[in-house]
Amino acid sequence: MRKPAAILLCLGLSAGAAAQTATEPDGVWRGSLGVNVSAASGNNESVNAGLNADTVRQSEADKLVGFVQSLYGRRETDGVSELSASRFRAGTRYDRDMSDPAFVFVGFDTEKNKLEDLKWRHSPSLGAGLHLRRTESFTFDVFAGYSHNREELYSGPKRSFDEGLIGEETTHKFSDSASFRQRLTLFPNLTDSGEYRVLFDAGLLMPLVDRWNLTVNLSARYQSNPPLGVQKSDTLLFTGLQYSWGPQ
Repeated sequence: MRKPAAILLCLGLSAGAAAQTATEPDGVWRGSLGVNVSAASGNNESVNAGLNADTVRQSEADKLVGFVQSLYGRRETDGVSELSASRFRAGTRYDRDMSDPAFVFVGFDTEKNKLEDLKWRHSPSLGAGLHLRRTESFTFDVFAGYSHNREELYSGPKRSFDEGLIGEETTHKFSDSASFRQRLTLFPNLTDSGEYRVLFDAGLLMPLVDRWNLTVNLSARYQSNPPLGVQKSDTLLFTGLQYSWGPQ
């Protein structure tokens, strides 16, 4: 099986692990949408398409986020056509504040990636965390909990793991529209001792004009026990334009 590219560049996408849309604790829905299609012809033919959408609603006591991300690419060289990208991710997470600074959460993520032999991965999760710092311009959260990772492969049997999860997340708000977010999560495997997954996502959002924003995002994944023939690490760099909706 061909190994996935280490880094993919794509216009029109934004971070998928968490909503990139800037939030306000007013209970109003906000969101963003980014799409792109590009094609090349001649000696080398290729087509690439991407879609990303996220939505978020935050109040003084809770927050609900959701996202959908899709990336597809195909190229043809010397008459030979091959898949260059085939990834889909979607998820949601609900956070509820308890006694300050504690909160609880429940979430669900799903993804597929043909180049990684991953037909589907479904990962429900739940846990609790602490708001170590929460101001208008900066937040810092830590969290821990449980996740169940169920994988269906193209070339083999289904795999199912119980996992712990430990992570941290920060947001940096430079202005009403400009922000930077990052989240790092470790999933130690509770079924196969010594195995683990690591997820890291970071995104920078800068306003351009009206509701259009410039986004630069990094998404990195590491799995210590991937399917046979698949690299352990997978990194994607997204940069492009994003259109936001909802109150500004």
